[in-house]
Amino acid sequence: MARIVCVGLGCMDYMFRVNELPSGGGKFFATHYAAAAGGPAAVAALAVAAMGHEAWFIGRLGNDAGGRFMVDSLTERGVNASCVRLVDGFSTQVSSVVVDSHGERQVVNFSDADIAPDASWLPWDVIGQADVVLADVRWPEGGRAALEYARKKGITTVIDGDMAPYDTTALVSLADYIVFSEGGAELVGGQKDLEANLRATAKATGRWVAITAGEKGCCWMDGDIFKHMPKFEIDCIDTLGAGDTFHGAFAVGLAEGMGIEQALRFSSAAAALKCTVPGGSTGIPTREQVDVFLGHV
Repeated sequence: MARIVCVGLGCMDYMFRVNELPSGGGKFFATHYAAAAGGPAAVAALAVAAMGHEAWFIGRLGNDAGGRFMVDSLTERGVNASCVRLVDGFSTQVSSVVVDSHGERQVVNFSDADIAPDASWLPWDVIGQADVVLADVRWPEGGRAALEYARKKGITTVIDGDMAPYDTTALVSLADYIVFSEGGAELVGGQKDLEANLRATAKATGRWVAITAGEKGCCWMDGDIFKHMPKFEIDCIDTLGAGDTFHGAFAVGLAEGMGIEQALRFSSAAAALKCTVPGGSTGIPTREQVDVFLGHV
């Protein structure tokens, strides 16, 4: 069993399912409601645990009902959350997520800007014993410190290169493997075309790069060669948490010694299965479900 440490954002997701996304003001009625652990690093850790490995989430939450719910939820689902810092006077980040019958969503997020960015408290003994360290870009100070420390120790590093309100190039370049969202890649590469953007991000970072592109599947650079993997054909119900599930599963693939293409196929399958179940992170598949799915496609 590999140890995979995920450093970054955790937040509460409050999810409402509707027939159609609201297009203006008014009162709307949900057909389903759920609350679940969210946030890129936290959901990636849940995916790692679901794939049967030792998962750690390290991040900052408010010492409030949301923060305590997050810790309890992560722990109940097999993630070690003992190094989460619950901060007095800080509100746990929250998102209101409205999902329609086609799986499309609208997200309204609140983030408390008052929390200190300090990362000096990170548990270096825990990080130093990891097989893979995965960071997101939503806590840059924590991600930078964790990635720099892990690389000094020779530990494999991965970063979720999602969108952020700053230039993420320097941060993502600290990781061995960068898995971008389309928007995150455009922030670094500056190109609209998928292949052009992938090549631009590889040049800007000097690292192995991939882009997850939803309906367009995923693509990556194999040296100077552009490679593409189409998405799995599934009945999509809810895409919330799919990208984060992909990142956690990709870290698992690396920890297990899979080749790049095998790890990407494994990650794509995990993310696809997540999309077939409503409820955000509560829909992350088990390892058995992923293996069975891959055995039939």
